[in-house]
Amino acid sequence: MRLALGTVQFGLDYGISNHDGQVSDEELDAIIALARQAGIDTLDTAQAYGNAEQRLGQRDITDFTLIDKLAPGLPLSDVKAALNNSLHWLGRKRLDGLLLHRSQDASPALFELLTDLQQQGAIGKLGISVYSPEELDTWSAAGYPLELVQLPANLLDQRFLRTGWLDKLVDMGCEIHVRSLFLQGLLLMQPAQRPDYFQRFATALERFDHWHPSMAPLGRALSIMTALPQVSRFVVGVCHAQELAAIVAASQVQHECYEADIAYLASMEQELINPGLWRTR
Repeated sequence: MRLALGTVQFGLDYGISNHDGQVSDEELDAIIALARQAGIDTLDTAQAYGNAEQRLGQRDITDFTLIDKLAPGLPLSDVKAALNNSLHWLGRKRLDGLLLHRSQDASPALFELLTDLQQQGAIGKLGISVYSPEELDTWSAAGYPLELVQLPANLLDQRFLRTGWLDKLVDMGCEIHVRSLFLQGLLLMQPAQRPDYFQRFATALERFDHWHPSMAPLGRALSIMTALPQVSRFVVGVCHAQELAAIVAASQVQHECYEADIAYLASMEQELINPGLWRTR
């Protein structure tokens, strides 16, 4: 199972297609139970995801691999305490992976501290969450350790594939996790449901809508998984167990496609593929 469960919706009201707000306790329990039943073995969380860590720690998640992220902009003097707080909230003695939520926070002193904590057994793999290939260029030039990377990729955003970084990371022995598979839910919305902001990107979105038109948007968005064999886990976030059930079912009957099949769907329009630049409210 190459799906991993994202937990941002457990602590925040997140996603352009999320109209229900933060996940309820009852729904959270159902989502975790279904994830376990489906063979999903990895949870992705972060210190910046509201109270997601606390809510996860109130449940039995000992059988899941747990990836966490340091809060952005955290002073070096607060890093160890923040890590201990996460371990406390999550009920763990060790994180399987710890990422910098923002690569710009890296420093030699920070990685000296994190490497020391790793050697003490508090951290498994060390790495970063990135938003652009240029961040990996900078990171590589600085010579920082890189054992796990989380990056965005979907049928519209193929930057890490086109720049060769996916293959480079595999050659480095680095584990790759992909987020934004559905572009915060945009790729699952019918054209009429999309906010007016996206009308300016009609050409790119119409290419996506008309690619294998017999497929439902969910199956279409998931089909990129077969074109990215370099990726270990694809992180998906949901608000309801039935959404996760649909994703799991669709992932098991994927349309097989290859890099060449999806190339013409790629967009380089930053204001489309980077949700941080969206002006939808």
